[in-house]
Amino acid sequence: MKTDDLIRALAADTAPARAVAPLMALVLVPALLLALAGLWLVLGFRADLGQAVGDPVALMRWILTGALAVVSMRLGLVLARPEGRSVARFWPLLVVALAAAAMLLWAYVTTPPEGRLMATYGKTQWTCLVGIPLLSVVPVGAVMWALRHGATTAPMLAGAAAGLAGSGAAAAVYAMHCTENSPLFYVTWYGLAILGVTAVSALVGARVLRW
Repeated sequence: MKTDDLIRALAADTAPARAVAPLMALVLVPALLLALAGLWLVLGFRADLGQAVGDPVALMRWILTGALAVVSMRLGLVLARPEGRSVARFWPLLVVALAAAAMLLWAYVTTPPEGRLMATYGKTQWTCLVGIPLLSVVPVGAVMWALRHGATTAPMLAGAAAGLAGSGAAAAVYAMHCTENSPLFYVTWYGLAILGVTAVSALVGARVLRW
């Protein structure tokens, strides 16, 4: 059987792909709870968490990371299907990226020049760069495990989607500890941490999601 014929045959049988979504929900919820517990036990929540949620600028970190996680999970579910590569839509990721860039630009313009460097580097960038990848391990693994029950023909892309989804969710968890409220900080450092996890996940996915 030729490869194209095999892909068409797998696409006609959508039962495995339909099963990926409930599997992902089944494993991702406890994975996020485990990440939340780990954050609470090791770093703790910020003392003014309730006030931060009420601040629109600080709140955007949860909106951006949550949106990234949701659209990336959706992308991963599409890529889990044999025909996923050809029907996947990447524009929702672009929307999230543009929103993050807009927040970064707004913060740069509204922050006094003498305060931009401090707002960007903050005091906890290394905690951020280490904490988010560590918190991502279980959520990314959970998404990857669910995607293995599909039949992706784009394992590297599916792995990258798993990395974006898991690290986006982990960044939202980490934000419950982070006290750096400027988008100059959280767009920059959360973004770098997420990109790092995504790159590693793409390489892992290329191996473990291949069938």
